[in-house]
Amino acid sequence: MSKKIFMTLVSLFILLSVPWVSSGEESASFDLNAIHSYLYSFSLSDSYWGTAKISTFSFHADKVSLGTFASAKYPSYPEKASAKKIDKGPIDPHRLFIIPEAEVLRSMEVNIGGGSAFGVRKTESRPLLGHVRFGLGDVSEVEVSTQGIINRLAEGSPSIPTAAFKLRFLPEGKWNPSIAGALRSSLWHTEERDLETWGKVKFQKRLSTLYFVASKTLGKASVHGGVSINDMRIRTRTIDNEPISPTSQWESENDRSYYNKNLIGPFFGLRVEVNPKTFLMMEYEQIAKYDFNEENPGLSKEDISTEWLVIAGVRFFFLDWLALDTGVMYRGDYHGIGDALISAGLNINLSLPRVVKSLFKKW
Repeated sequence: MSKKIFMTLVSLFILLSVPWVSSGEESASFDLNAIHSYLYSFSLSDSYWGTAKISTFSFHADKVSLGTFASAKYPSYPEKASAKKIDKGPIDPHRLFIIPEAEVLRSMEVNIGGGSAFGVRKTESRPLLGHVRFGLGDVSEVEVSTQGIINRLAEGSPSIPTAAFKLRFLPEGKWNPSIAGALRSSLWHTEERDLETWGKVKFQKRLSTLYFVASKTLGKASVHGGVSINDMRIRTRTIDNEPISPTSQWESENDRSYYNKNLIGPFFGLRVEVNPKTFLMMEYEQIAKYDFNEENPGLSKEDISTEWLVIAGVRFFFLDWLALDTGVMYRGDYHGIGDALISAGLNINLSLPRVVKSLFKKW
């Protein structure tokens, strides 16, 4: 049913149910046929679908004019106004290079990203790191990704698969920042090495991270900061899955099959809009580190630590849904600026509501 037909039916209902009002020197008297004959002699003013307002309904008969006499309003929907926000412009992935923001993806938005680092450190392993995130209800998001952990065994940062859930506790207001928390966790990840005295040995690790982050927009800049709690767990096993370190005796005495340490560290970041398609970004964080030694599979809690990492660079949107993140990365265990790496990754940001809306427009 079109808007005009709907409004006409509303007007007819009002005409037949509301008592007539005289607004001239002569009294107004119309029979039903006269009403029907003049049904379409009015002007209708309405702002958008969902609100019907009869503003200047007039009959011109016997020199009697009826002014505004009825108004029918229907609930307006807030999402109609907010829908404009998803119609155009780059889709914000709500993350910097690595660290999260407190804001979440809009409901039914998808962010797919992947990249790596490139440089002169030939001996360092630099695997491809990627993620897929999905926004739920404008308050939360879920993610599957790969995460890097500094490891002397791999001479770099091998990637391990993780899953995460993020919840925004407080949206950003005029004075208060937005606040969110998230939990990211992995399964046990194994690297095998062939040692002379032990044969094949499984070096295993697992990482879970709980973080809290606050974000605040200040003009064209946004600042982000928080704290992360990393629960790092390590152990070594024979190829038959028999314990090496910790030993079976230690496991029975301590009721766990691994060494672990909780690592608490801050992180913060800054993003500045240069123009609608270009953003400068900088971030600092501490990432988990462990020392597996191929010559000795024995471990201890002292093998677990953190290392600081800094990235500074640019996010450029080729299209509203396609962005390149590139910058310079430096870590605390590097020996000089000659070890700095170039980090590069692509972000594909898809708004399912925007896609559906554009398809309906084409139809």
